[in-house]
Amino acid sequence: MSDRESRLDALLAREEIREVVLSLARGTDRLDAPLIRSCYHADAIDDHNSFRGGPEAFASWVLEALAYFEATMHFVGPPRIELAGDRAAVETYCVAHHITRPDAAGEQRDIVLGLRYLDRFERRPQAAGGMLWRIAKRVCAFDWTRTVQSLPEERFRFEEDFTLGRRDAGDASYELSASL
Repeated sequence: MSDRESRLDALLAREEIREVVLSLARGTDRLDAPLIRSCYHADAIDDHNSFRGGPEAFASWVLEALAYFEATMHFVGPPRIELAGDRAAVETYCVAHHITRPDAAGEQRDIVLGLRYLDRFERRPQAAGGMLWRIAKRVCAFDWTRTVQSLPEERFRFEEDFTLGRRDAGDASYELSASL
């Protein structure tokens, strides 16, 4: 492989890894179990501290654990990717917001977490052919947390005709993708 081909392969690997990181954040916030599972190799391990297991169980756990919240948003930074052949060490910074449902007084909390995803990616052959980068192991390292109280009178009120995010396939992003 020429130097140019090697650099091109590295760029393509980085882009595919970045897409997986972003898809996993989207799958989590939209509570999309198939999308979550698609980001992992079938024998992968996810260590979120309060959950440790494979992708099937992890996707179920995410849907159950995050159903408590009215909304979540995992804002991920650009991943730092170290490539070594068909393996990669990937560190991704994340600020995750978890908005509780209103209590009896209408108050909500935003549980904000600063964390990093420490992923080992592997590029493996697929049954249908081709090679795919997916997560082989993920460790969630928590750096800080903060809870912000939100009173009803302090929140912005969306107008009835605003497009609001949804936590399922009815979200406008799925309609956008389907329109292509």
